[in-house]
Amino acid sequence: MKIDSILHNASTRDRERIIHHKTMPSEADMLFIKSSSDIGAIRNAGRRGANFGPEALIAIVKKLALHTRETWSEIELSDSQLELEDFDFSQKKYIQKLTTLYETYHRAQKFIYLGGGHDHIYPVLKSLNTIHKKIVVINIDAHLDTRIDDFHNSGTPFRQFANEFEGTFKLIQLGIHDFANSKSTMNELGSAREIVATYDDLRHLTINFTQNRKVFERMIPYERDTLYIFSLDADALEAGVMEGVSAVNHRGLPYTFVDELLNYSINNLRVKHFGFYEYNPIFDNLSQKGARILSSLIYQIMDTSLT
Repeated sequence: MKIDSILHNASTRDRERIIHHKTMPSEADMLFIKSSSDIGAIRNAGRRGANFGPEALIAIVKKLALHTRETWSEIELSDSQLELEDFDFSQKKYIQKLTTLYETYHRAQKFIYLGGGHDHIYPVLKSLNTIHKKIVVINIDAHLDTRIDDFHNSGTPFRQFANEFEGTFKLIQLGIHDFANSKSTMNELGSAREIVATYDDLRHLTINFTQNRKVFERMIPYERDTLYIFSLDADALEAGVMEGVSAVNHRGLPYTFVDELLNYSINNLRVKHFGFYEYNPIFDNLSQKGARILSSLIYQIMDTSLT
């Protein structure tokens, strides 16, 4: 039987790609926690489609070449039907699942959370709070996601957690736009500490995004015994690179700023928990530009050695 040289060559190349390093969750150095649901975004009057985000991102990431020996696996967390039936109960179930996950998969040293709506960061914070009592979240976003609503959704996770956390909680919000947030959303978060730097603040402080590192060191210094969490809502990025979101940002943050902040988070803050939320592939272009931008950030996490 004649072997197709092109297909054989393609299969050989897979050995050098991330897909070749996939293993069982119990054997993985890195875990993708997928929340393939957009119910929270819909409850926040967002456009449908973010539920396809996690799979679309992994499809791009697994084709890239990995230069470390670390292995990875993926776990689906969400249940859209349960969320439709009882949203608050589904969040409690996710907290239980995540708590069990952290207790079970001891080998994993990096956790990459893929949404879905930004509401999925709430169960992550709640489950981690059972282990860590000093938490700092670095949230890159156009919206504060601290809405005062009568029901929980993708716009309420940080206020929801701020009302329930044990210990100390600092929320650092970067890239926020005044025009995208109501006055009630800007209300204080009780005993939690919130630091907000709007897009205009950051542009001024960094001298038009040319001196980012100095701002990071001053605004987010490393503190021992603190759990740092990196969270990126895709709509924080400017429309030129990120079209696939519910609310396209006409003057969002440049990619280089987010890339440098991620690098600082990995190397200086020793972040192990990274969230990427609200990418909507339905509204991306044919080249999957948005997915490739986010995948480049995810790759930076995966290609950094654990040692």
